[in-house]
Amino acid sequence: MPLETLQDLLDEITRLGTREAVRFTNGYRTWTLTYRQLARRIGAFGAFLNQRGLGPGDRAVLWSENRPEWLIAFWGCVSRGVEVVPLDPHWSANLASRILDHSRAKLLIVGERTAGHGLAAPTITTRQIAALPEAEIRCVPIEPDNVVEIVFTSGTTGDPRGVVHRHRNICSNLDPIGREIARYRGMARPFQPIRILSLLPLSHMFGQSLALYVPVLLHGAVVFTTESNPEAIIDTVRRNRVSVLGLVPHMLASLRDHLNRRFGLENVPSLGRGWSGAARRWWRYRKIHQLFGFKFWSVVVGGAPVAPELESYWSRLGFAVVQGYGLTESSPVVTVNHPFRARHGSIGKAVPGQVVKLAPDGEILVRGESVAGEYLGAQSQLSPVSEDGWLHTGDIAEQDAEGNIYYKGRKKEVIVTPAGLNVYPQDVEDVLNRLEGVRDSVVVAKREGGREVVHTVLILSDGQEDPSRIVSLANQSLEAHQRIGGWTVWTGEDFPRTASTRKIKRGEVAARLAGEAVIADTGSSGLGAILKSLTGRHGSDLKKEARLNEDLGLSSLDRVALLSQIEDHYGVALDEGRFASLQTVHELEQELAQKEAEGAGEAAPRDPADGMPDWARSLPVRWFRSLAQWAAILPLFRYYIPVTLNGLDHLECRNPPLLFAANHCSHFDTVAILAALPPKWRRLLAPAMQKERFRPFFERNHPWKERLRWAVLYFLACGLFNAFPLPQRMGGVRGSLTYAGTLSDEGYCPLIYPEGARSADGELLPFQPGVGLMALKLNLAVVPVRIRGTEKILSKYDSWPKRGPVQVSFGAPLEAGDLTEPEQIARRVEEAIRKL
Repeated sequence: MPLETLQDLLDEITRLGTREAVRFTNGYRTWTLTYRQLARRIGAFGAFLNQRGLGPGDRAVLWSENRPEWLIAFWGCVSRGVEVVPLDPHWSANLASRILDHSRAKLLIVGERTAGHGLAAPTITTRQIAALPEAEIRCVPIEPDNVVEIVFTSGTTGDPRGVVHRHRNICSNLDPIGREIARYRGMARPFQPIRILSLLPLSHMFGQSLALYVPVLLHGAVVFTTESNPEAIIDTVRRNRVSVLGLVPHMLASLRDHLNRRFGLENVPSLGRGWSGAARRWWRYRKIHQLFGFKFWSVVVGGAPVAPELESYWSRLGFAVVQGYGLTESSPVVTVNHPFRARHGSIGKAVPGQVVKLAPDGEILVRGESVAGEYLGAQSQLSPVSEDGWLHTGDIAEQDAEGNIYYKGRKKEVIVTPAGLNVYPQDVEDVLNRLEGVRDSVVVAKREGGREVVHTVLILSDGQEDPSRIVSLANQSLEAHQRIGGWTVWTGEDFPRTASTRKIKRGEVAARLAGEAVIADTGSSGLGAILKSLTGRHGSDLKKEARLNEDLGLSSLDRVALLSQIEDHYGVALDEGRFASLQTVHELEQELAQKEAEGAGEAAPRDPADGMPDWARSLPVRWFRSLAQWAAILPLFRYYIPVTLNGLDHLECRNPPLLFAANHCSHFDTVAILAALPPKWRRLLAPAMQKERFRPFFERNHPWKERLRWAVLYFLACGLFNAFPLPQRMGGVRGSLTYAGTLSDEGYCPLIYPEGARSADGELLPFQPGVGLMALKLNLAVVPVRIRGTEKILSKYDSWPKRGPVQVSFGAPLEAGDLTEPEQIARRVEEAIRKL
């Protein structure tokens, strides 16, 4: 049955029931929603809109990073006929404010990573959306001509302009794709859930197609992640058993460079076609397939052109590369390659229902029901469709006899030689980027002697490379009219790029070149900007000899944030133990400079939770732990040390996981909490223990007898109490947080002592922000726990315990709410424990 409105897909979402719909991982924890749970949360947001009086014709601005609540808000708006205005999460508050005014939106929906919390508009956060009480989806009647969304595509400096999309536009684009997917749904059943990891922003139409619609049509699931460096992407693909990865070409190139460094690949030869070729590719590159996980088989690339050698690289490794072409105005797909019949170098054939032809000058023209017919905002009086009934895309292409289309570039970027011949910059860039020593290039027109010449701007891999030699080599492979007439070396870290799709801002490069400006970074270096964002310091404070801890005041938590930002910015993966040993800004710069050489090798993928006691959660150890606690540890403790408790009723209506945070007076604190908890919670407690206390076990430069002694103590602590190490000064903070996330995913409740040391007299010491960081990263409510009396039983100065009473008090679980800084949450937990 053809799709008439997107509400037809809401019926499918409800029907899919317990199938997995959405996964979201932040690198520490993974959250999963079934279609039934998704439907009830969509119903909850629809009910919220109804309570606010929003209905057909009203508008809501959706400004958030990719996360499940984005889907919930979008579909909730669809159910109530509310028009969605999605914004790029990287846009400024100034631009967002102007779009709010232009769209006359009655509601602003903001994510955790956007700057929309201070705008003057009725606002709901994604965190508040997640807390709404579940409800059934109740749709209001709508027609195919009703507006679904208004997607703004410009307006950074001028007035914003939005493309108005109606249900019939999007549904006519989806309908043929859905029919083709239905043909293969039976074949896909044994591989379900087919998971699509989407790294494309949901504010863009292509990102919506891949994350909002295709998973529903496929009866599969979409996966979102907050991390974007190559190592983290690979880890997410493997851990979540992802089948398809959707991303922009720039990210795909970063993944290629990462694999080349890791496995020492210099070239990837073709190993034939057909089943025999596929088998040879799989066997030769089996370690790469193992790295991603054997369920992963395809990449879907969009948002920018894909270089032919990049497509060939992934195809020769044995992965299907699917690329297409589209525009916001076409809702969005114009052409797409069939996953099982892809033509190399092509952007595919026209989607059924659309008419695509090439103008005499090669421009792609599109006509069909999916083409949006109006703008909102600065150019509302204009139409995307010209008087002749065609959408003029401004893109140049060629077409073969079978209807496959080959993208050549933007019409306005074509360089016309004095002989009247056209040069497409991408063709020249493809040749340059294949040459050794070239990290990236941009080809633009430059006027010399009253005529346009082909000019290239190069980013070199090595400062010792000779640009003239590179240009000479490139010219040997180019046609006479394409040959490069001049070059400039770009001394910046990267070309200016759009924030979401990572397209090079070719116009900005050309403008700087035309102005004869010194081409370099416009601000501080990437590392300097990251350090400035964390410390608030700049200039002389960030000199090379500045010490990270003493001079810049970086705590162990700041180092975790620094490590994550560096990995995302530079697209590298750093060893946390080695990172912890770096002392100065200069050492950090050297480490980054040497990373490329150190990345080679075929080692197993780095797991930040390596060395953690996973064995402590095995069935035999759990049985042993329960028996030991029930038969010996707790009876002895209660006999000699009577325990009274308060506030246990605060846990009666809560479900695990929760984060327990207690004051610290004695080594008996954990046993006291276990003795106070009922069996349901006792079995789930996972105490964090100071890693530094077991230093001889973790470090090999200690006598073997000392190492053996501390190894026994470590294994007893993990086995008898399900404990795990949490460092204060040693490396491994991120690994411990990742392990705590794994525990939380399995329903366990971490227990931490935020003071970081034992109090000699029972008075609270200042809380460290680690409890806030863990609460934020793991998205857990914090249960404050106050322990009294253990400092008299076994204080930090005693070597043998004494008898006496102990009191354990539990407070009401604390939600982070609108708090976003670990220090704020730590202070709130400390205040709650003081009041117990």
